[in-house]
Amino acid sequence: ILEAILQLFPLDSFVTHPAAVMQRVDKPAEPAPIWAEYQRLLDSAEGRHIAIEQVERFAFYERAKQAFGVVATGEGALYGNLIIKKGVIAPN
Repeated sequence: ILEAILQLFPLDSFVTHPAAVMQRVDKPAEPAPIWAEYQRLLDSAEGRHIAIEQVERFAFYERAKQAFGVVATGEGALYGNLIIKKGVIAPN
């Protein structure tokens, strides 16, 4: 679903971290396996490296409460939550 969303949803290029994941509670210094796939999809869609921010668990929940839209999927990977920030859609 992320790949499809990114075809129509450019990321904000004016912020340091246009994508954020919830930092692992069990091993805060280690990335969750699903994050490598997110990184690949984000980088591919944008044609550049996208910095993904790791946000502390409860801060992530607060940020998610402020989200404009939420897409619920059947993704079962641990720490598979992702917040993305929309950029400008230029007219053709």
